[in-house]
Amino acid sequence: MTPDSASTRLPRFAAYLAALPGGLAAYPDCIAKGALIRTTVDDQPGLVSRAAELPRELARLLLDPPLAGEWLPEAHFVALFHAHNDLLGLDEVGVQARSRERNRLLFESPAYRILMAVLSPATLLRFAGKRWENFHRGTRLEVSGASDDGVRAVLRFPRNLFDRLVLLAYGQSFAAALELSGAREPVVHLERVEPESGHFRVVWG
Repeated sequence: MTPDSASTRLPRFAAYLAALPGGLAAYPDCIAKGALIRTTVDDQPGLVSRAAELPRELARLLLDPPLAGEWLPEAHFVALFHAHNDLLGLDEVGVQARSRERNRLLFESPAYRILMAVLSPATLLRFAGKRWENFHRGTRLEVSGASDDGVRAVLRFPRNLFDRLVLLAYGQSFAAALELSGAREPVVHLERVEPESGHFRVVWG
């Protein structure tokens, strides 16, 4: 796949790689759990037939998905996330809806449900940084002002590792975790995006 064809057929994927220092080789110390890859692609078997449209490193993740407990480069996960959404033709609203649904299923699975088994949404958020580390390394989630009905959070990462769309999707993963902890109608607002951070406000009923 040439850069020109990627730009035409996979525009968000191409834009992400163009902004990422070093492309797919960027930030090898930033890693993500294989469970996130499986959650992204497991229910889309038709994508396997389009693996040839992706770089070899990402095609391999479609053809031979990692085990849930494996660690992989975060840049590979985010790039596959963008390519996957491009191939499915999802707009921003569709990406967020799918992210919330898929993360809810992940958190409700036997392997991870115990990680979300907390007393209250506020308790979940106080330990959100540790929960984040169960799925990501090399990036950091910071929560401040946790209360019974809201919180602010900052996700910190190397330059351009996460962009607006993936931050919106991660916001929906936060909402899915809150739903599992008993929060009523959680809403996650992405208030600001910077090259090395995303700033969120989270509220619920």
